[in-house]
Amino acid sequence: MVKPYYDDGQGIQIYLGDCREILPHLPKVDLVLTDPPYGIDIGGSGSIGGSGMVHVKDYGISDWDKRGMNMQEWMLIRARTEQWIVWGGNHLCDVIGPSPGVLVWDKKCQNDWNDTFSEMEMAWTNLLTRTKGYRHLWAGALRASEQGANVRQHPTQKPVALLTWCLGFAPDAMTILDPFMGSGTTLRAAKDLGRKCIGIEIEEKYCEIAVRRLAQTVLPL
Repeated sequence: MVKPYYDDGQGIQIYLGDCREILPHLPKVDLVLTDPPYGIDIGGSGSIGGSGMVHVKDYGISDWDKRGMNMQEWMLIRARTEQWIVWGGNHLCDVIGPSPGVLVWDKKCQNDWNDTFSEMEMAWTNLLTRTKGYRHLWAGALRASEQGANVRQHPTQKPVALLTWCLGFAPDAMTILDPFMGSGTTLRAAKDLGRKCIGIEIEEKYCEIAVRRLAQTVLPL
């Protein structure tokens, strides 16, 4: 058995460590909602940002994204669930395979806005057989939610609102798993909906951030 780094006693748990070592010890869950590393070395630059109206933020150098999720990790994840939503699936289609449905997040919500941020992100899912889109501004300091200088604490952090929308496609999924937890947005969204959630994260600093975010009664607007 592996011991949780954090357990709120109401179904929210965090495990610190390598997901390949922890996943075999976990029970099956109703849904995996995750944003795995794609192998594009975001952590190697120590910052993320764009040009023009948006800013660059320093997150510190790390090697968490030196390589993408591999087949071994994907099979360990698939053994835990029959339903999944994987952000960045377009980067990992050689591992995950074709997707019957795709979720698209429009981060700009307008045309002809030229900067170095990606304008959209995609998630592979087996919950749908069509493409569904979500519009939510999230470009540097320009955000439709969670505004404030220190809210974004991970290079690939996503809005709680986006992951809440994702969970709406699996209303009966009461136990969620995120094997690449980052700063804990999946857990925060699940907790807000009254669902159980298990997160795994290899870097302790992000586990600490996630615990603080989970302790918040209401997220800042």
